Amino acid sequence: MAGTEAAGQSKAKGFDPRTIDWHDTRSAVSFVNTDGDNLDWSEGDFFRARYSTNYWANPDRGKLPFGWSCCFAHLAQLCPEAIDYAVATQSPNDSLLEWGGGYYYPDLFGRQRPNRWELLAQHARRTWAWMKKNNTRLIGFNVSKLDSADARKAYEVFARQTDGLLAILVFQYDAYEAGAGRKFWVKDRNGLEVPVISARYSIWNHLNHRPRAGTPAKVAREIRQTVEQTPRGEPPRYDWVIVHAWSWFKKAAGNDENAENMSPEEAAAQGGQSVFAPVTWCAERLPANIRTVGPEELIWRIRMQHNPAQTKKLIQDWPR
Repeated sequence: MAGTEAAGQSKAKGFDPRTIDWHDTRSAVSFVNTDGDNLDWSEGDFFRARYSTNYWANPDRGKLPFGWSCCFAHLAQLCPEAIDYAVATQSPNDSLLEWGGGYYYPDLFGRQRPNRWELLAQHARRTWAWMKKNNTRLIGFNVSKLDSADARKAYEVFARQTDGLLAILVFQYDAYEAGAGRKFWVKDRNGLEVPVISARYSIWNHLNHRPRAGTPAKVAREIRQTVEQTPRGEPPRYDWVIVHAWSWFKKAAGNDENAENMSPEEAAAQGGQSVFAPVTWCAERLPANIRTVGPEELIWRIRMQHNPAQTKKLIQDWPR
């Protein structure tokens, strides 16, 4: 680790916002998996097919836009080979985003210290330095209470240490989809607005009793209904779905939204699948008027809705 700050780093392939078709005004949804802050997982069965084909090694990866949460800020110091492998095998439909910059709750970070916000700012600067080296411009936050004063302060403090951060994707520990797609706006060190976007939906087994959460079939219906209920004349819906890494499902046709559920104990013996395959089942149930896009495109569209002048200038100046 002693030499990593001076070492070269592989750079994730980024999304070029100049490729967006702004004439396509359909609603859109993005999918992002949980638990990318798990360093041990990222060094083991997340990437390699010899351990699992549910995650990065899924043979269908790349056929659908997807956001892969990761801990590149730590892997760069502990296992840069994992980053090299991810970048070498990354498809154009794979987005890589930093998951927190560590395992902590930003709204609880250092709260018993008198200089808690200075400490969070220091951590943010360190994390952003690694993100710039690895070309990851999105970060995900797991917070205790997403709309609390401390959470709002944490978003502001973190964003103010960055220059080029695309967005913060935020989810509440209980429940992940509690924010229902709510957005906050903070500013980076250059005074540019950065969105903080809460997860609206959660693919998580045995949670069909909860609004906006549950099986792929249940979540697909909720997405459809949200778009259908959007009043005519309002902007398109742009929301994201958080996909629980440890939930297992089996593919099931028909309208029984509970049929895809299965327990982890029976998953291995009965061919259960997690993360990427269930996302494809969810996407297959969406009508043509709802697109599946990567998180970067979703964020650029959200930024364009909010501040067209600033967003157009950013796209014009975006690195080629």
